[in-house]
Amino acid sequence: MELRHLRYFIAVAEELHFGRAARRLNLVQPALSQQIRQLEQLLGVPLLARTKRRVSLTEPGRAFLHEARRTLANADQATLAARSAARGEMGHLRVGYVDLATWSVLPNVLRTFRRKFPDVHLVLTELHREPQREALLRGDLDVGFFSLREPDGTLVGARVIDDELVVALPREHEAARRERVALAQLKSDAWVLYPRDMKTSYVELVLSTCAAAGFVPRVVQEASQMHTLRALVSAGFGVTLLPHAVASEATRDVAYRKLTRRAPSLPLDVIWRANDLSPAGERFVDVAREVARQQAPPTKRTKAR
Repeated sequence: MELRHLRYFIAVAEELHFGRAARRLNLVQPALSQQIRQLEQLLGVPLLARTKRRVSLTEPGRAFLHEARRTLANADQATLAARSAARGEMGHLRVGYVDLATWSVLPNVLRTFRRKFPDVHLVLTELHREPQREALLRGDLDVGFFSLREPDGTLVGARVIDDELVVALPREHEAARRERVALAQLKSDAWVLYPRDMKTSYVELVLSTCAAAGFVPRVVQEASQMHTLRALVSAGFGVTLLPHAVASEATRDVAYRKLTRRAPSLPLDVIWRANDLSPAGERFVDVAREVARQQAPPTKRTKAR
């Protein structure tokens, strides 16, 4: 049995006239009659009662009509779903992200994407850079947010933000009285930071910035989330460098100050497997790029990599 059999039968059942049904289907009447007889033979039951004057539905025909309509409707829905998925308007998308993304572009990306593509189901997973990279390579994630560094041919990405680091100090700290802080002045201070073994871009950037200022930070407390580091600064455990996106949210007991020298920036990319991005993933990356362009300062533009 094929879907055309159902369409032919529904037309005859609704018209109760082979001639009108044939015209509706753009068929010749003998061909339509043959298709209906073939359908009845396949089912092994008569669907129509025929006389020279009229055509009527049998009891099996009435039952079959209801199911035939439902089957065709499901087939049409399946066709629409497949076409929508091919356009990236339906499906599932697994997205990984680092902590920094939640402070910067990710909320706007998710809000915009869900508004434009409400039928794409998003599964979000917070992971640091290396675990996220491995998950992308294994195929456990479709898209990620972290710093790509140098593309190696397996992963590609587009820059969505370069977030300048600022000094985060307890508000009573002497350096908080100044508008700008020389990093070397904090070499004797206690620091709070991500664990070094996490090997995140953030840790690497903070350590290299301190090294350029001539010291290794004395880390007295570690935490794996930006908001926890900020809370530790607020509680007086130590000082640290935080991305401007984190510092832009006011905290009563924390003072944020710019560095006297040009501050380094923490990059964030939207990343996917090379030559392996689903239609929904393509739409997601398009949205991420658009949000990044809208959020970027006038003098800075995101660069595709």
